[in-house]
Amino acid sequence: MYFSLSLVITLLYLPTTLARFLGPLNAPPVDLTSKVSHVRLKWEEITSTLDGHLTGIERDEALSGLDNITFSLGLFSVHDAGAASFLQYHHTGPDIRNSSLGVKKVDGGSIYRVASMTKVVSVYAGLLLLDPNDWDKPLTEIFPEIASLPKDDPVHHIQWNTITPFSLASQISGVPANARPFDAGELATVFPVDPTTLGLPPLTPNSTGINVPCVDQYCSAANYIESIQAPTFPVFQTPGYANTNFILLGRVISKLTGFPTNEEWFQKAIFGPLDMTNTSSLSPTEPPYSGYVVAGDPEGFAFQGGITSSSGGIFSTINDIAKLGISMLNSTLLTADKTRKWMKPTTFTGSLDFALGMGWEVYRYTDKVTNHVTDLYTKLGDAGNYASYLVVVPDYDFGFSVIVTSGIATAAERSAAARLLADIISETILPALRDQAAAEMKRNYEGTYTGMGSNTSTLTLTYNETAGAGFGLTITSLINDGRDLLSLLQSVLGSDQLVLAPSTVDLKTKRRGFVATAVTTPGTYTGLFSEMFATNAEWTTNNGLTYGGQALGTFYFDVADDGRAVAVLPAVLRGKMFKKRV
Repeated sequence: MYFSLSLVITLLYLPTTLARFLGPLNAPPVDLTSKVSHVRLKWEEITSTLDGHLTGIERDEALSGLDNITFSLGLFSVHDAGAASFLQYHHTGPDIRNSSLGVKKVDGGSIYRVASMTKVVSVYAGLLLLDPNDWDKPLTEIFPEIASLPKDDPVHHIQWNTITPFSLASQISGVPANARPFDAGELATVFPVDPTTLGLPPLTPNSTGINVPCVDQYCSAANYIESIQAPTFPVFQTPGYANTNFILLGRVISKLTGFPTNEEWFQKAIFGPLDMTNTSSLSPTEPPYSGYVVAGDPEGFAFQGGITSSSGGIFSTINDIAKLGISMLNSTLLTADKTRKWMKPTTFTGSLDFALGMGWEVYRYTDKVTNHVTDLYTKLGDAGNYASYLVVVPDYDFGFSVIVTSGIATAAERSAAARLLADIISETILPALRDQAAAEMKRNYEGTYTGMGSNTSTLTLTYNETAGAGFGLTITSLINDGRDLLSLLQSVLGSDQLVLAPSTVDLKTKRRGFVATAVTTPGTYTGLFSEMFATNAEWTTNNGLTYGGQALGTFYFDVADDGRAVAVLPAVLRGKMFKKRV
């Protein structure tokens, strides 16, 4: 079979998302709530649309799935302390309004089940309480009593001597989704009919050959592990969602910290230090459940999760979740380097725009204007009558949460409502954050910087708002000793447009580092390798061209308390230039 190279090029050409370094295009925005903030304006559009539909003033068919749903929404930001309380929205559905138990109107302090949002909180606690070396220990070392369980039969028996806390937290352990033979995934539960009418043999708990595990607060890891079925995959082969992972992770944390119950280490590591006074992994014990959002069967609502609470047992509020998210973004409990390490993927999925981390589900959002990729670190919860999302966006030092419930909507309707609300926020607020960050970058950094005394250097920066890869703070002139230094930089960095991307920050001195990144034009490529090299080569060059040991692409800015740059030091010039006052 013969074909021409030109045909191959045509077939392989696709619109390209031009990648710079992983990370933000601009410094994170600090204003989310003022009357001129792009974020507040877009938030008001969202809330106005929701109000119009839910009050019947202006019905929107796309929102009809929210009619029987109770929900709370909240944004939060490291840099705008008022966002967490000001940028909230709450709606009380008919079953909660008419309930004889719990709250009748939801607000920021209403306590919901958040289901599997718990999983990322369990990982957070583990990172705070465990020794770094503990994450790579095999479970047979942590629980010697299970040392005899691994059999030389990886098809039918889980190899517990290969499974580690890290593999559990990253959902890549290969263990099955659930341990009990009669749980939510059991076929008899999914199809509530006599299984024998479906062509299956009669089944009883004794006939399975599997013990139903204990699930109370003091259940041992060995007792639980003995009930777990055959592996789904070998460890570290492919991610697979499993409640089992986080039930076992909870037992690991209890064993290594000496706190026998999950609630004890949750309180020690997170809830106590962050003053999350309305958050707990323990169910309320007595009606009328004051302060709680009680949907559906009260007995199911008050179910005591025991050891399963490390997988999906937390109750919390929009206000407390904001404290949680801000602490993650602001490195309040973890050090900054450990936080950055945590907020990275640990495994791919079969999708190009979805990965997993330690407790995280990582969505890759491509901006429709800039083509820039922003990673959203998220955790979904969905169980019983409740669903939730926690979303943190490190590039913007921002996050949001969604909690929904209903005792009258179907499970599918409730889940769809949670996804819809998360979509509305992300598709509306992420572009607003982009525009707000751009506006602040333009105000704070655009202009001309000039040397003092014998230093006659000048630097001019212009914010390029052109759609596409050229979006960003662009170097339009750099003169040193009367010579055009910008031309040299453009030549050695391989582009006519150089955009400054945030790289480092010193919170004590308020000095910010930026790296000049080359903007390239999309083209046609012969295949995967040539396309990557042409469009994503920044990571290979890594600002590596130097003069006198200083990188040509590094620029340091001194920043005043109001966020405005007052001086710049191009590293290779070794002399400051000061911004002209307008």
